[in-house]
Amino acid sequence: MQKKMKRYNKNEIMQLNYTDFISLIKEENRPSGGKKTIREIAINSFINENSNVLEIGCTNGFSSIEINKITNCNVIGIDINRNSIKNANEKIKSNGLDESKIRFEYGDAEDLSTFEDNTFDLIICGNAISFINNKDKAFNEIIRVLKPNGFISIVPIWYKEKPNINIIKKVNQELGFEIHCYYKEDWMNYEDKKLELYYKKDYSFIYCSKRQIESYVNKMIDSKNHLKIYNEDEINLIKTRWGKTINIFNENLSLTNYSVILLRKNLVPEEPEIFLTKGC
Repeated sequence: MQKKMKRYNKNEIMQLNYTDFISLIKEENRPSGGKKTIREIAINSFINENSNVLEIGCTNGFSSIEINKITNCNVIGIDINRNSIKNANEKIKSNGLDESKIRFEYGDAEDLSTFEDNTFDLIICGNAISFINNKDKAFNEIIRVLKPNGFISIVPIWYKEKPNINIIKKVNQELGFEIHCYYKEDWMNYEDKKLELYYKKDYSFIYCSKRQIESYVNKMIDSKNHLKIYNEDEINLIKTRWGKTINIFNENLSLTNYSVILLRKNLVPEEPEIFLTKGC
């Protein structure tokens, strides 16, 4: 029997932490660049229907589901938020996917002991790697469960220059924890982890107008059938909170770029390349 969804009152809606609020509205939490980025990762990691893929920090499952749709690969998504895992598993059937090929479960990147060595062809980290406390421990675990010559994909967001402290304070307050200000050079060197920087492409964000954000918030919240248990005042409160969040993120992202990066687990060190090329 399916557990009835909890109905929050106005005060509870405003008091929810960021991850629980995201779980409430079931926001897709797409990676930077959305489907374009997922397609870029799939094409350049050469995965197919026989490949085994792990997503770290899957939240509500968007990336795992999309990569299964376009490649029919075997996917496991893990996250530390159990409500997000529940939401993600519900999407498997509603998207008409093969339940033997995709699943979501609770898991922490710093402890992947439920998985054997050399299990996955591709491990998707998105920008979740930026929020992991012990990155060295997480990377060691990720490399352990990655097959030889397999790929790790990360999509880090990085600041173009040192940001205004007031903007960082706003983001920290919204998320409920302190973010680390990463810069482009922080995502360039992986030789100490015996990983090859196989592919990298940088992108910038397009700034959204207030009208675009308002239209997005209205359409997004109105599209969620599970929120129809709330009255008009409560829906407007949910929209107000989500609009505030998006405006803060929009301001912050205007100071950043992001990269799509693929790292390969090499067993034999390679000599450096020379005479590199660029498009004419």
